[in-house]
Amino acid sequence: MSIPRAFDCLRRLVPVPVAMFLFGMYLLCIEFETVQNYLGASDGQNMKRSNAVFDWIDTDGVTLSHIQGDPTTCKDVIYTGHTLDPFPAAGEDKGSSEMVTRTWESMAYIIRTSPALKGNSCYAFFGVSSPWIDRSGREFHPVWGRLPATALVMAAFPQADVFLYMDSDALLSFPDKSPTTMYNELAFDGYGEDATFQQLKPGLIVNKPFTGWTCEQCENIRLGHGCLNSGALLWNRAKAEPILQAWWASRNMDESKNFFDPETGEAFYGWTGDDANRVGDKMGEQNRLMYLYGTDPRVREAIWSVPRQKSSTNSTSCPSRVEGHIPCLQNDFSHGIEWNPSKPSCFISHYADDKEQAIKHSEVMLNHWNRLRR
Repeated sequence: MSIPRAFDCLRRLVPVPVAMFLFGMYLLCIEFETVQNYLGASDGQNMKRSNAVFDWIDTDGVTLSHIQGDPTTCKDVIYTGHTLDPFPAAGEDKGSSEMVTRTWESMAYIIRTSPALKGNSCYAFFGVSSPWIDRSGREFHPVWGRLPATALVMAAFPQADVFLYMDSDALLSFPDKSPTTMYNELAFDGYGEDATFQQLKPGLIVNKPFTGWTCEQCENIRLGHGCLNSGALLWNRAKAEPILQAWWASRNMDESKNFFDPETGEAFYGWTGDDANRVGDKMGEQNRLMYLYGTDPRVREAIWSVPRQKSSTNSTSCPSRVEGHIPCLQNDFSHGIEWNPSKPSCFISHYADDKEQAIKHSEVMLNHWNRLRR
């Protein structure tokens, strides 16, 4: 191993007790070497490869830059991304990337140490260029990066079947729940008003948001179970391609391809204006997925939304609350730390409104395992 690479591994280590220092460096360096070879990197800095799984998707501007775990053996993958790197270079403002750094460190540590995850699950980080300009000169909002990133991780982890995307301000709630476990539990159709009590095999499991402005929009257009929150996406490789392909193509749809409020005639929130405004809107990719669910039977057949319970107003669009609804993928807009709770809880806590809570949750995760390992 070269000296620069050894220093790169050292730079990326989470602070650990001296007794674990050499072992931790060994793990990270071996993984860096394996991943570089696997992704076909040429410069020793960015781990990126051309996408050999879905050649119709443009991955320019999206790069797999950090991986925890062995991509040649893991059976499922958790991945997240940002325009900021978890390990800012010397001279860069570390304050602005603190949340990204903390969530990466804590999640990577869990992947290394949790008996249910180590050796079976991997964790990947993808960077999105800022600004992110496509080949036609359009500037895309970074939220669209989760689509080409999904294609990249499926190419980089050929042994994995289940892939869990999480926003960078989201964290696991349980240390012993792998993406595969989540998928198997969530894909059982034993809940809701029309349960079939069958084990399903959807290409994508996605959570519905609870009450709020998004739900109000979904109510107005009568979207039902197609009211979706793209902050957490649980994919099955076998049936992912039709969804990804239709979703990626939808970025070129104009405003005429939209839902409209039948009473006011207003277009669905987040998909209005000219081409630049639409692809640059932070709600754009989520609203396109909802549009496809409502209009494309092939996409709708491949997506399973949870939870399936009706709300207190008897609506199927959004539950009155998420806590206590099982099964449930993510608790969006979490205001309290959920870590290994004994009560029924979502698999993921999303801190969209409070980034400080994401940082605190990261610290709780690290402290939990440090105490157990002493």
